[in-house]
Amino acid sequence: MQIVLTKDDFTSFSPSTRAEIIAHLTSRPKVNPGQLPTGFTADDFENVVDLTPGQVEDFMAGCSEKTIAGLRVFAEHGPVIQAKLLNAAGIDKYGHFQGRITQRTRTITGDEDAFLFAWDDWSEVDEGEGQYAVTPLTFRSLRIYFELD
Repeated sequence: MQIVLTKDDFTSFSPSTRAEIIAHLTSRPKVNPGQLPTGFTADDFENVVDLTPGQVEDFMAGCSEKTIAGLRVFAEHGPVIQAKLLNAAGIDKYGHFQGRITQRTRTITGDEDAFLFAWDDWSEVDEGEGQYAVTPLTFRSLRIYFELD
């Protein structure tokens, strides 16, 4: 469900209602363990954020073609992918790719601790043996952006 509030709508609410809405919108709920992909723990998703379709659009506006191609891999094969699938997008330095994505995620969300990806095995980050995952909402938003649905 999507609800749109104008500035006038928002200011018409009581201060406590406005505070509750802001608190809800800025909080990150814990991942439900029943929704975790195989091989991942709740800790892997601790600071992983959801991006809405609008946020994905803003995100892509500041990305290189290679980064966009890497995110398309998630849209086509996700929400969980083998890291080596990124090679087809010209990405073989996974740590560098992840760093660019993390920086952009933090810029878009305003959250200094935010990550877009969960990673199942940090000991294998540059070996291509691990898996990346995005949340179901981010996966859906990526598919909308790339017009895959």
